[in-house]
Amino acid sequence: MRESIIKLISRLIKQKFVYVGVPVIIQNSKKEILLEKRDSKVLSYPNTWCLPGGMADYGEHIETTVEREIKEELGVNVKIIKRSLNVYQNIPNKENIFHSVDIPFYARIIKGVPKAEDETSEVRWFKPSEIKGMKLAYSHKELLNGEGLI
Repeated sequence: MRESIIKLISRLIKQKFVYVGVPVIIQNSKKEILLEKRDSKVLSYPNTWCLPGGMADYGEHIETTVEREIKEELGVNVKIIKRSLNVYQNIPNKENIFHSVDIPFYARIIKGVPKAEDETSEVRWFKPSEIKGMKLAYSHKELLNGEGLI
């Protein structure tokens, strides 16, 4: 069912777009990385772990996207520490209809406790060694590897 919906949407969209994504790397004092599990109802990568974050809205500064997406998905406020100099890319495939160029940000939680909200069904801290053996959504595993975190 989900795959047929994705195919239908792909056929209906005549103009193809490349989106700007902002995956956010949040680490705790133990150097564990915060991941969220995508809800089973989302179109791309249902029930798959990933970094929190999302796509920039038209006219939105990407720093604002970071703060908005983290608040929507985890219910917390963050302070941006830095933006990565690396850029990653997600190419459409059978699990993902979007093509995005991703600019990773590093942030820390300044208010609240992360909990599953919006498109998220679960939130958990993972040791880098645990993430090495996991399948992550989008190109987040390559991103964490490229950032030298796993």
